[in-house]
Amino acid sequence: MFYDTLYRHNQALSPAGLESVPNALHALNAAVDDCRRAGKSIAVDASILLLVRNLADVAERTAPSISELRLQCRLDRSAVEASPALLDIAGNSVGGDYPAKRTFHYQARRALARLAEVIGLDPDDAFINTAMGRDDDDGTSELRHVDLSIRVVPRSFLPDSEITFNRCRNGEPAGQVHRAPIAELLDTAAFQRRLTATIGDIGAPRLAAAA
Repeated sequence: MFYDTLYRHNQALSPAGLESVPNALHALNAAVDDCRRAGKSIAVDASILLLVRNLADVAERTAPSISELRLQCRLDRSAVEASPALLDIAGNSVGGDYPAKRTFHYQARRALARLAEVIGLDPDDAFINTAMGRDDDDGTSELRHVDLSIRVVPRSFLPDSEITFNRCRNGEPAGQVHRAPIAELLDTAAFQRRLTATIGDIGAPRLAAAA
């Protein structure tokens, strides 16, 4: 059912009270919702475009210069990279929280790639992927190599066991499954020591040499 209202038109024509970024942004988001309920395109709706311009004007008046904003954005990005969110997400069910699920597995794949590089796995022989699963599934990220398999999940039924790994032979499981805490996904030196203590050289001299 589509129906239109006057709210977004009134605010676009008389933007009193929309002089701050939070208020201007709230009005724009509410207008987008109104537009969708009316079955109209937000790309051409006059009230939407007016409220977008109002938001831009407010930001221009109240925000620092573009160069300062870009510098701060870079600093914020570096801070996020230095403290990966997967450690905060781990231990929680993310099946119904797609942003958390996507973030966890994206960061898990990056960490697995870094781990493979440090260990010395040939990138042509190491495959990393994620099975996101359904809405009620937390998903699994995995590094698969002819000699090794490492799986990462956001939450495990056992404490400190978000990582499971085992020896493989020609890419197929061929040994006992071992467990490790999620923090070791980011601590490559600790994970190398655990590999050496549990699996050994995995049939590839470079793994033993890297440990």
